[in-house]
Amino acid sequence: MAQTRLNLALGAMVLLPFLLLLWVLFTYQPPLTQLEWAWVPSLDVNLMFRLDGLSVLFAGLITGVGVLIQLYALAYMKGKPARFSFHLLLTLFMLSMLGLVLADNILLLFVFWELTTLTSYLLIGYNHEELKSRKNALQAMLVTGIGGLTLLAGLLMLGNMAESYQLSLIIERAPEYANSPWFTASLICVLVGAFTKSAQFPVHFWLPGAMAAPTPVSAYLHSATMVKAGVYLLARLLPVYGDTALWSWSLGIAGATTGLWCGLLALRQTDLKLMLAFSTNVVLGKLVLLLGIGTETAVSAALLLIAAHAFYKAGLFMVIGIVDKASGTREYDLLSGMRPVLGISFVAAVVGSASKAGFPPTMGFLSKEYMYKAGTYSDLVTTIAMVGINVLLVTLALVLVIKPFLGQKDEKSVEIKPVEHYKLLWIPPLILTFMGLLVPIALLGLFQSAIINPAMLVMLGNGAPEAVKLWSGINLPLILSLFTLASGVVLYRFYPALFRFLVRLTGALPNGPELYNRALNSVIRFSNWQTSVLQHGQLSGYVLQFFVVLAAILVFGVYATSALPVLSFDAEFYEFAIGVLMVCCAAIIIVSPSRLTSIATLGMIGFLTTLIFMIYSAPDVSKTQLLVETLSVVFIAIVMRRLPLLTDVPQNSGRRKVVQASVAATIGFCMALLMLMITSDPLDQSLPQYFSDYSVPFAHGRNVVNVILVDFRAFDTLGEVVVVVVAAIAAIGVIKRYKKGVS
Repeated sequence: MAQTRLNLALGAMVLLPFLLLLWVLFTYQPPLTQLEWAWVPSLDVNLMFRLDGLSVLFAGLITGVGVLIQLYALAYMKGKPARFSFHLLLTLFMLSMLGLVLADNILLLFVFWELTTLTSYLLIGYNHEELKSRKNALQAMLVTGIGGLTLLAGLLMLGNMAESYQLSLIIERAPEYANSPWFTASLICVLVGAFTKSAQFPVHFWLPGAMAAPTPVSAYLHSATMVKAGVYLLARLLPVYGDTALWSWSLGIAGATTGLWCGLLALRQTDLKLMLAFSTNVVLGKLVLLLGIGTETAVSAALLLIAAHAFYKAGLFMVIGIVDKASGTREYDLLSGMRPVLGISFVAAVVGSASKAGFPPTMGFLSKEYMYKAGTYSDLVTTIAMVGINVLLVTLALVLVIKPFLGQKDEKSVEIKPVEHYKLLWIPPLILTFMGLLVPIALLGLFQSAIINPAMLVMLGNGAPEAVKLWSGINLPLILSLFTLASGVVLYRFYPALFRFLVRLTGALPNGPELYNRALNSVIRFSNWQTSVLQHGQLSGYVLQFFVVLAAILVFGVYATSALPVLSFDAEFYEFAIGVLMVCCAAIIIVSPSRLTSIATLGMIGFLTTLIFMIYSAPDVSKTQLLVETLSVVFIAIVMRRLPLLTDVPQNSGRRKVVQASVAATIGFCMALLMLMITSDPLDQSLPQYFSDYSVPFAHGRNVVNVILVDFRAFDTLGEVVVVVVAAIAAIGVIKRYKKGVS
């Protein structure tokens, strides 16, 4: 029975992305479909979703690839513990990512953005019994989480500039606030958030570290979903920031640096999964570079590459998972001659690697052609960077296929077990990799009309983009493409020497994880030092710290107020007398060596405060104050009987008393100034008038103070009562425990 329920639950989680894919396809009416439900109307925040060419491309990949990932995971995770929780986390991540790309409200987008961070943390750390999984999951969450908080600041500035949090309205009003003083700051914050999420240099290292996750997670997060979130955000906000030089330079430099550096790092890896992970960084760099160029051709190339990468990268990750299942290793040096045993996986690997390298007629070839076309319209440096990045990808594609599947076995080669009788292991990667052939050959027109044209309209405002063609004749982009393929083949011939050179080069340079660990350790050391200073175990020290901070806040408040109050001496003689008596009592408390005298004098201050309340017509408050002060004096006097004599404990030094008196005087002086500032202006009577007018008709009470406490501020009063009750219960528990200890 339990197994039946598990199978039904797993089947439902496989069916859900398929149903969502159908919903996206049947709901979307090009060029735009909008959906809206009320969420927090008082804050003008609604559940707003937008289906256009850009969001539908991502939503289709998230749900379509999600179906195949769930099917693959059924076979891959078979026999593993907690299968249900694994599939549930995948489903939650998918829903978070889907909400992110469909949200038409930037606050809603941020909520889903952070949900992807949280669910990816749980997925990366799924093998939580392993230290590496826990550390890498934390690393990914900290890096992307810090970027997410920075992004929130940028989105809030953007919403304030546009006077709306609706994403489509923000884009529509972009020309109105381009000269705002917050514009550049919001751009920088958005770039930080997007770069951390899409693993751009110098925070690229978290993505390969996430390879500690099971292979289905890697195949999903690093192909169609999480790492593309930053790219999606950049694409969505292209019409807002795309015309600025800071945007173009930042994306161009970050994208080119990430692509070239991570391509070199990929070639020095020995783990096939890590090779694919670093090559994901490379493709993300290409996408950021294309969005930095921002022309019509560059956007077309980016849209083609987003789909192409999702197809071949998810498929190749799945193939590596099959290899791991069959051999027990992913080490390049230990794998050779797998084609006879893993024939279907070999086919998927060849087709996927062909698209990765850009061989015609794959979708990778098509995206590379338009990338070069965009590069030829740009500057020479950008074109050279594009060629270098693509050459590295060609070499990587050959490394992944030739030796592991076609190489001759030697004494180091491990035995390969036949695992392809599990059909769900090879059907998903085969479908995905062949989609990279099907779309450019048979579905290119549909992709153009349903995705590229509407997305171009959203990103650039162009109504009639150029038609995408698989064959555009013999031209410079085709020549560059052939040169790329030839150069990649030549570089592969020298791969052993290149590998040794890259090991020496990267070994001499500080790497990302090392710098991250140093920074994290520095934060921990600083936290330990701060804790030792602040959490010293002395109650008097805690009290002093609190009042020092309070004094600093009050001093800043007085300093920030430009107009000082005009002092007036129209008070009565007895009011001055009460004030002088309170000051004298405070001075006696400071200098008195007797605890009992200090307690009695402290009670005097409370009783004098009661007189002030009586003078200013607050009899209920004065009665409460009188009772509290009387009980406090009695209770404190009783407690003092249990404490040692002052002669038995160290006395506060004169210096410490001076510090305490100075802090107290500062707080008192600043509070007096602030109160004078507040009372020097006429008070706004709208709120008191409101309570006076509506106490009887709304709350049926004539005592306005009581009505405010128990009706208008009922929840606030309830919270205070709960705190008092909890404190009383705790006190009773302590007293009972003390009595038991005495007996």
